[in-house]
Amino acid sequence: MLLMASHGAIALLCLLLGAHFLLTPARRRAPLLLLGFTYLLYAVQSIFLLLQLSAVELGVTNLRPVGAMLLAPASWLFWRLLQRINGDWRWQDALHLLPAALTLLLLLTKSPLRALLDLIILASFTGYLLAILWQLCKGPSALYGLAQDAQLAWRYLLLQALLLGINLLIEVLVWLEVTNGTPLVGGHLANSQVLLPGALLFLLVHMVAVLVALQRSRLLEWLYQLQFAVPIASAPISTGPISSLPILAEPQQPTTVLAKATADGPDLQVSVTATSVDAADEQAVEGGALDVDGKLATLLQRWLALLQQEQLYTLEYGITLAQAARKLQVPARQLSNAINLHYGASFSVLLNDQRIAHAQKLLLQAPDLAVTEVMAEAGFASKSNFHKEFLRVTGTTPTLFREQGLG
Repeated sequence: MLLMASHGAIALLCLLLGAHFLLTPARRRAPLLLLGFTYLLYAVQSIFLLLQLSAVELGVTNLRPVGAMLLAPASWLFWRLLQRINGDWRWQDALHLLPAALTLLLLLTKSPLRALLDLIILASFTGYLLAILWQLCKGPSALYGLAQDAQLAWRYLLLQALLLGINLLIEVLVWLEVTNGTPLVGGHLANSQVLLPGALLFLLVHMVAVLVALQRSRLLEWLYQLQFAVPIASAPISTGPISSLPILAEPQQPTTVLAKATADGPDLQVSVTATSVDAADEQAVEGGALDVDGKLATLLQRWLALLQQEQLYTLEYGITLAQAARKLQVPARQLSNAINLHYGASFSVLLNDQRIAHAQKLLLQAPDLAVTEVMAEAGFASKSNFHKEFLRVTGTTPTLFREQGLG
């Protein structure tokens, strides 16, 4: 009875979590939708098990192995979506549905290979879990596209891997019980010595997850605030003329440029927003009732304009947040909030984005400059940091970028 109550509670909690993630508005929907689907899948699995415990004869309950073959790939794809700078789905992602499709085929055709389903499920869980753990071992740097959210995202993914590991452990222990002759069919399913402790552990984990979601904890809040550049112009590096490449505007132009270079393939994509600083300031004065969000947006525009006009990102020793705030005559915390909210990254990431955009222009417009000279001109003091940041923004190395752009 306790086992049935536990799985009933798990199903309810997972349904609530799934609905929460599916319906909550966010800047980037794909990761939330996948997370919502995963929790709904957990709910369905618990409902099917609940029906089996109740000895309810429904053919659909025999499809639990198909759901089990979807859980691990869903966790892996969630990780991959967060790793991709543009966060888009790819057609290759559909390949992860093949194991579940083959499992369904085995069940429908009543193939003799059905006897191996338990081992196939264990192999799937183990393979995906090892792949996730391999990525986790790289630390938050594996999620560089999330900027200041990388640390929190890494911790949350660590908990997701723990949940997947618990699931695998329970599956292994149940398989060992079956192998040792414990009856686990029909109404005798309750004879398992593993299912009840496993259910209680799952219930505890999902209760914590519900509390975290309700309190909008920092451990989860980053997921709702994910902001990546939305490309409005892109040009293939290898074929387009140099003049068509989306690089920073000339510093003397009276515009602000918000540039985020992203690469998830052969295309270089940059999102550019140009607004007159004077017009933004005038609007701030005339519309004295601007809300905090609007004021922060205007402050970011002023900062980006100042960066371009004085090329502050090229200073030999850089510029600190405090120095930038003094130039703008605002508190440092206010400038930091403006950048985090409306640029979607930290102060240092913004600076490096501008440096990389300047380096891109130099690489293409000054082909005689050595890469190390471009590095220095762009404001980088370390070759390793330059290459790391260039790879983060463009997805390629400076040398290859120049070769493709000039080729």
